[in-house]
Amino acid sequence: MIRRIAAILAALAVFSGCNPSARKEETFCITGRIIDPDGCLGRSIDGMRVSATDKSAGKTYTGTVGTEDEVTCRYSVENLPSGDYVLSFSSPYYEPAEYPLSLRADKTLDVTMKPLSLFSLDVAELRFASRVTTQEFTITNLMDKSVYLSLLPDDTVALLVRNISGLQRMTQVLGWQGLLEAGETRVLTVEIQHDGKESHLEGSLAVEIDGMRLSSLPLVIETTSRDLYGNLVGRVTDGQGHPLKDISVYCNCTDTVILTDEDGRYSFDDLPYLSQVRVIAFSEFYQWKESEFKNYVRDEIEIDLSLERCRNHLVLGRQEIDFGTDSVSQSTAPVSAEIDVTAETDDPVQFSVLTKVIGGETYPGLNFVANGQFQSSLKLWFQLDRSIGQVGDFRFTAVLKTDSAGTYLIPVRFSNTE
Repeated sequence: MIRRIAAILAALAVFSGCNPSARKEETFCITGRIIDPDGCLGRSIDGMRVSATDKSAGKTYTGTVGTEDEVTCRYSVENLPSGDYVLSFSSPYYEPAEYPLSLRADKTLDVTMKPLSLFSLDVAELRFASRVTTQEFTITNLMDKSVYLSLLPDDTVALLVRNISGLQRMTQVLGWQGLLEAGETRVLTVEIQHDGKESHLEGSLAVEIDGMRLSSLPLVIETTSRDLYGNLVGRVTDGQGHPLKDISVYCNCTDTVILTDEDGRYSFDDLPYLSQVRVIAFSEFYQWKESEFKNYVRDEIEIDLSLERCRNHLVLGRQEIDFGTDSVSQSTAPVSAEIDVTAETDDPVQFSVLTKVIGGETYPGLNFVANGQFQSSLKLWFQLDRSIGQVGDFRFTAVLKTDSAGTYLIPVRFSNTE
């Protein structure tokens, strides 16, 4: 009877939880931060794994990893019985790490993960100094598998990076991409365009492997005042390729005329950056020749012209027009001036007079014979009406252009007082 009562009491003790051996075992947790030693902004911690292995029981407990900020993340391994453990960390982008520890209470442990060398670059930065528009560097895939490489300029320099040869341009958001085989070394060339003003810009190219941002390559673009101007050079020859000396060459960007040297060469300095350049070559003995428009985007451009000799030649009775000085308010009638023009042959000559090619706009009170045809001789007249004019000194050049008798520059000047 006594034994039966004892058995009943023992059973009641089990169901009531009073049996010490049936109590739930106390557990602990390990938490902390995973830190990138490089402090590399944007390095992804995707794929990071953490676990704790009980050294005596051989049981492994899997933890969780969550992002804390751009360079660190939080981890935790929970419900661990008291014991001795090996805490393990692994990732496709970091070297594995292990930490032995004895767990008798909740524990906090910050760990530093050493990044794997997934690629190598042969430069520390890309610097585009004065007039430098391209820079070359190499990148090597150190992994034993093929990866997709992406290079993405940041907002500071995105609009100035024109191309990265060796990779394919995707979109402005995706940048330039390409497949990099295991162990492959590829030469890449970054081409930039200076921004057309004096500046110093510091940006970067983000380096991504398989969509993971792992590093960045500093990119510096310097534009000095002399970067904003370039030079135009060229050569003028005849139909047989012989150099032509003392040929007038006009450049639209500088609005000036110079003469070729004995080798037929000419040059203009200080062309504004990103100009649309055109030159015109002419003389009394060769036909007028205009070049096509050409973009100036570097430090120098070259435009050569070949001229055809004229069949005719003109003799001008005077070499300039000078209307002198007079009052605008007291002017009563227009004043005129004529130039006698004589051709050396009797062939018809088509002509036109231009005043906007060289020396700015036409004065509003000036009239002249604009175009026409003559044979043997011509009276070329200019007329000035000061009453509709402005006060000041005025200087420009009229251009007498013909189809077969050359081109002639005629300076025009006058002064107006009140």
